[in-house]
Formats: sequence, structure tokens, C-alpha cells
Amino acid sequence: MINKNILLTIFLIFPNLYSQEVIILDRQTSNPLKDVNIFNKNDGITSDKNGQCNLDNFEESDTLVFSLIGYSNIQLVKSMVLDTVKMQSEAIPLDLVSVYGSRKFSRKRYFKLERDVRRVYPYVKVFSKNMVYYDNILNELDNYSGLKRYYKKRKIFSDIENQLLLKYDYSIRKLSKNQGRILIRLIDRETGRTSYRIIKDFRNIFSAGFWQITARIFGHNLKSNYNPQKGEDRLIEFIIGRIESNS
Repeated sequence: MINKNILLTIFLIFPNLYSQEVIILDRQTSNPLKDVNIFNKNDGITSDKNGQCNLDNFEESDTLVFSLIGYSNIQLVKSMVLDTVKMQSEAIPLDLVSVYGSRKFSRKRYFKLERDVRRVYPYVKVFSKNMVYYDNILNELDNYSGLKRYYKKRKIFSDIENQLLLKYDYSIRKLSKNQGRILIRLIDRETGRTSYRIIKDFRNIFSAGFWQITARIFGHNLKSNYNPQKGEDRLIEFIIGRIESNS
């Protein structure tokens, strides 16, 4: 009869033989990096406060992306990943971060901005794609006139609005005030139209005016234009360039 202690030892040891634990470090300081996103097309995990993560959920042939704000992305096939992964911090152009004043404060503000842009950018891309479809509907409504056009447009876009609310309402409501402000500006960047004009086109001028007043109460401006050559928008443009280059 096999000794119970031997069984216990086997039970404890063998999982560790097949478990791939990895620690992720800053290349310069060797400090552990927490909240690193490790993902492939189907799955993803995050490193803990000690920079550690377990790659057992991935296949040996999977290409993994290691991503963290302020660091260059790394792509590695899982079978090539060693016990330690070192990530290189990215230099932020000084002429960009000077928007925020002192260098130390600038980096902190920049990383917060990058986090917020990454949070809202997927919604902007979805909205931009949908706008092509909505514009086609709007063009088809030109075949109608007067009250018939008004009521038909209101019915169609009320249905669209309800569908969007059902799908995105909870996620959008969770955005912070600053993320909402960035979302409004990026809509202008992607569509060439301010949020105010979009509401005016697809609803009416009275709805646009109402929502503009409401937005101003909460510190937003639906008429806000995006200018990639000035101020914070220059930083946002730089961040989007990073996002697109790693997509």
C-alpha cells in the first residue's frame, strides 16, 4: 500500500512541474510590474502586485502580447517565454508632456490620460463604423418630405438609440468624467462632426440644444472640436498612434 505522505508529496509537486509561472520586471530597475496585460486573441490575464502571472491557460504555440501603459509591448510565443520577462519603459516626447508643466507631474498625468484614451477608443471606433450605416439611412430619408420624413426619422433613430442603450448603456455610464470628455472629442476626430452636430442631424436642433445644456452642467461641451496640433489633443494623437501601431 502506498504511503499517504508519498501521495500527498506527488499531489503537491506534480502540478508545479507543469505550471508556468512568470515574473515581469522593469528592464532598468528590475522592479516587478503589476497590472501587465498578457493576452492572445481569445484569452487574457493580468500580473499581480509582485509582477507574477501564470500562463497555464495558453497553448504552447500561442503568441502572447505583454502590454502595460508606459512600456513597449512585447510579443512572444509561449514556448519561448522564460521565467522572467523584462519590459522596456517608453520615452514620452518632452515637447508633448510639457503641456502639463513639471516633468514629474507630467508623466503621472500622461499615464492617466493614456489609460483614459485606451478605455474609450474602442467605443469611438464602433461609433465611427456605425455612422456610415446611419448616414445611409439618413440619405434614404431624403425620399420623404415634411411630417412624414420627420416621424419616419424619429421612429428609426429611436429604435437605433434603444438598441445602443441596451448594448452600451452600462459601460458608458461607468466612464469617468474625464473619459466622457475625451470620448466627445474623439467622436469629432473620427467622424469630422461634433457630438452636437450629430444629435442635430439625427434628432433635431431642439434635442441637440437640450443635451448641450445638460452636458455643460456636467462640465462637458458637445461642440468641442478636436485639434491634433494643440495642447492635450497632441498627446491624445500620440497615444492613438501607439494604440494603432500595436493593434
